[in-house]
Amino acid sequence: MPITQTTHTMPSQHLSRYCHRIQLTLAASLLSLLAACGGSSGDGTPAQPKPEPAKPSAIQISNFSDGETIRYSLPIINGRVNADVKSITINTAEKAYVADVVDGNFKALIPLRNGLNDISFSAGGQSSRLSINYLAADNPRKVRMMYAIAADDDGSFVAEAGMPNTMEDARKRIVLQALLMQSATAEMLYKATKQRITYALLEDGNGKPTVTTLRLPLTRAQLYAKTDNEIYSVIAKSLQDANMYDKVKSMVIMGFSSYKNEKFLAHAALGGDNLGIFGGLHLYACPDSLDQLAASFANAKIIDRKFLPDDSGGRETYWAQCATGMGASLHELGHTFGLDHTPTGIMSRGSDNFNRLFTLREPGFAALLTTQNEGGAIWDPASIPGLLQSEWLKK
Repeated sequence: MPITQTTHTMPSQHLSRYCHRIQLTLAASLLSLLAACGGSSGDGTPAQPKPEPAKPSAIQISNFSDGETIRYSLPIINGRVNADVKSITINTAEKAYVADVVDGNFKALIPLRNGLNDISFSAGGQSSRLSINYLAADNPRKVRMMYAIAADDDGSFVAEAGMPNTMEDARKRIVLQALLMQSATAEMLYKATKQRITYALLEDGNGKPTVTTLRLPLTRAQLYAKTDNEIYSVIAKSLQDANMYDKVKSMVIMGFSSYKNEKFLAHAALGGDNLGIFGGLHLYACPDSLDQLAASFANAKIIDRKFLPDDSGGRETYWAQCATGMGASLHELGHTFGLDHTPTGIMSRGSDNFNRLFTLREPGFAALLTTQNEGGAIWDPASIPGLLQSEWLKK
């Protein structure tokens, strides 16, 4: 079909108005173009380019604010990375650390020096910075970590064949445990109250937790013949006789606890007043340095109960043995702060989930361990008032 062109004739008075509208439109377009190119805005003032909206940081810290002050030396830093990476590098003035990244999430334990600590994060070509001010606790009320041994003891603890298990090896494990318990207390209170409060540890001249050896007046055989309450009384009296009971709360790990013929010996778990005690049968499954922590909490090796104790809440693995031992120690220390048993949390069987504060994955557990999914690694609401009112816990 041929195309027919049709011409419309516009009346002259309409044509005049139409041309005027074209002129206005062209003028507006020209002004917009000049503004975009940095030209005049029409009033003689050079047009200023509009600032672009701020982009979110590629690496985001979710639980610390820049410049925040804390009173303990090992913060648990949680964050996210906007990149498809498997690890993140974290640098301080002293050392570089590497933390795993899972589905964009990371958790990192970063030792601080006294004063302002500048921390840098880098992953996948992205970076971020965070400053944390660490001031050593000035609370005169301290928690002291102790290692109790029998009168006829060399201080060695139950361990698998070939594993170093001297008293010095025990001390290293307890130093790390002390730091983790202190940090866990602060982070769980922060989750519940947005206040990062914890107790002060008795420290040496280098700012490290002290682990005092307590030699008891009884032999191993004599201690094995006693009930848990009787063992508690023996330890309490030994501290009183040495003038070490008042003004300091002692968390005692018992190096003389043993395991023979698939039976636990002197594996007590009690706490109250100024003394908490827990058997040392978890030490063989625990790390002696921070660098080993992630591997220890990922160690799914099955415990051979013919030779080694399993006090893991029925999970029968090395990582669980370590988690329960550390969590139960904090549970008993909680009793010294006046805390009762609770329906959930650390003062219940939530002590089994102690590891979840520090890791993103747990062997045999499918869900990612974000801060919203750490199970029983919390202070139950019933514990919060007692902790906030305690003279032993301060910011």
